[in-house]
Amino acid sequence: MSEFEEFDSSAKQPQRDFGDILSHAFNLYKGIIGYAIVVTLLIMAVSYFLSFLTGGWSKMVTMSQSSGYGYNADAYKEMYTSGPVLWWAGSSTLFFILVSPIIVGIIYMMHKKNSGQVLDFSDLFIGFKQNTVNIMLYSLIYVIVATISTNLCYLPAVFIMPLFFLGYPVLLFENAGAIQAISRSFNIVKENYGAFLLLNLVAFLISGLGIIACCIGIIVTAFFYYATMYSAYIAYNGVPKQLTHTT
Repeated sequence: MSEFEEFDSSAKQPQRDFGDILSHAFNLYKGIIGYAIVVTLLIMAVSYFLSFLTGGWSKMVTMSQSSGYGYNADAYKEMYTSGPVLWWAGSSTLFFILVSPIIVGIIYMMHKKNSGQVLDFSDLFIGFKQNTVNIMLYSLIYVIVATISTNLCYLPAVFIMPLFFLGYPVLLFENAGAIQAISRSFNIVKENYGAFLLLNLVAFLISGLGIIACCIGIIVTAFFYYATMYSAYIAYNGVPKQLTHTT
């Protein structure tokens, strides 16, 4: 188990500035990008298998082709009531929750890189060694909120999801419960809402930018969104110093 205390003066702490936080995250992310790519490929492989197993993707393609161009209310209604699509969505959501401790692992590797420590592939699984139940519970709440807000024409998600931006770092560094992590994240973000609104949006867009490159680039950029959470957390809370790490 890893325990942390504030502060580690040997690591770099970004300023509470949008540009500095993004730059800090980008520079550290370059150092762990190989690990992020491997994890993304594994997750994509499982996701593809689930789409094949449930028939969800082929069903969506068929419905899209039959509905033509533009918005089609009947097509969307059929999509959300289709058995294969619902099975695919449900299995994908469950899979995300079960592997969500990997997000904490990415944040932990960002911290080790920032502190000048040697990285190890096993670092990715720290979330499976400590606070696992709370991480998965937090992810369940996160998915529910994200799904509801996104389905309301996407706009509510832009304003709601920044409030959850620091939850995963809190779960790692403060060993908090799921509800405590949400409360802690809310309290920090609401005092600096404008900055986090912009940071959340830009980090999300950068993570999704890889889709433009024939969808291949997403393999590289997918985890940048979560990596940015680390830089934002230490900008507003200081750099935690690792005291112990036992397995």
